[in-house]
Amino acid sequence: MSQLLPAKVPVFTQYGKVEMADAARVRQLVMAPNAVFVWRHKDGQLMRINLTSYGEDYGRRGRQGNPQKDVYRAESDENPPNVWTFKRNCGGAAEPQP
Repeated sequence: MSQLLPAKVPVFTQYGKVEMADAARVRQLVMAPNAVFVWRHKDGQLMRINLTSYGEDYGRRGRQGNPQKDVYRAESDENPPNVWTFKRNCGGAAEPQP
């Protein structure tokens, strides 16, 4: 980055201005694959940073529910309604010893 940097640079997405980036943040955005830098031709000053969509998956719905939850509803033909069970083993100390 041999060009001139102003005190703060506006960062835009397709939805509008996101932030005013200082020099440390600009150094982080240099590594981003979706950052496009707009330089002024007259003096080489950084005018703005455009963040483009990367991966085209921002519009998809994510998975439902919290993946960190430890229990889930385990109703089946053999189990009565509203039966809850653990998703994973919570440790050997929780199990009864024979």
